[in-house]
Amino acid sequence: MPGNAFHRRENGFTLLEVLVAVAIFALLGMAAYSGLDAVLKARARLDDENRQWRAVALFWVRLERDLSAFVERPARLRGGAPQAAFLGEPMAMGEFAAQLELTRLGAADAGATPPERVAYRLRDGKVEWLRWPALDSGPRATPDVAVVLERVALLEFSYRDSAGIWSPRWPPSANLVKPSAVKVNLKLESGEVLTRMYAY
Repeated sequence: MPGNAFHRRENGFTLLEVLVAVAIFALLGMAAYSGLDAVLKARARLDDENRQWRAVALFWVRLERDLSAFVERPARLRGGAPQAAFLGEPMAMGEFAAQLELTRLGAADAGATPPERVAYRLRDGKVEWLRWPALDSGPRATPDVAVVLERVALLEFSYRDSAGIWSPRWPPSANLVKPSAVKVNLKLESGEVLTRMYAY
């Protein structure tokens, strides 16, 4: 009936229905993208944290290996005066200065290798590991430097003598070769504070 306000649509969709459907699909697509983006960001953060904690674990392993391989052999680096076999300083002042420096046995997997000089320091938020080519080297000899840990806010070493007294420097006196224990405080930029102690 022409006067009836209601009429039956034989087939197809009206323009309004199409627009509503497009809007609904757009909203669903935006919601799905937001959810996927959040999942991907969370996964990226988790992967980054896993890499950081693996690096922390490897740092502890490397440090323990170097400390356990200590040998009482002084060094003469860069053509200077003999240096004690084990040295510790609160701050690394200078181009190749370090906070912890010691002589260690050569790598066991490399066969009969001579002792080597290695060191640790914190510089620009990165823990660096230094290794000199020889214990007695000329004035132009420089160490290899490798970054072993990043995003570090603080690295502190302290050393205990035979009387149980802790000091930020080693040796506290000329007649002491190595400490009875080494304590390491490590603070990451993310806020975690980790402490390890190694006894001799």
